[in-house]
Amino acid sequence: MKSAEIRSNLLHEIEGLNAHQLKAVYGLFQNYFNSIESYEEWATLSAQQKEKIEIGIQQANAGNTKPLSVVSARLKAKYGLNG
Repeated sequence: MKSAEIRSNLLHEIEGLNAHQLKAVYGLFQNYFNSIESYEEWATLSAQQKEKIEIGIQQANAGNTKPLSVVSARLKAKYGLNG
């Protein structure tokens, strides 16, 4: 299928969507475009930065996380913040 045909088919399908469906498709497009940007950002990171991020993902996947409320309370106490 050529690009022009794909574009035409997509536009035809989008025109037939209701408001809820249109928002969902828009979200899909945004996720797609943001993932491209994220990949480009990833390519600019140093090996050490990538390694630290990957370790963090592994820790999160293993359930080694703390709720934001716990972390926020600890940081507020440590730095004397009121917010």
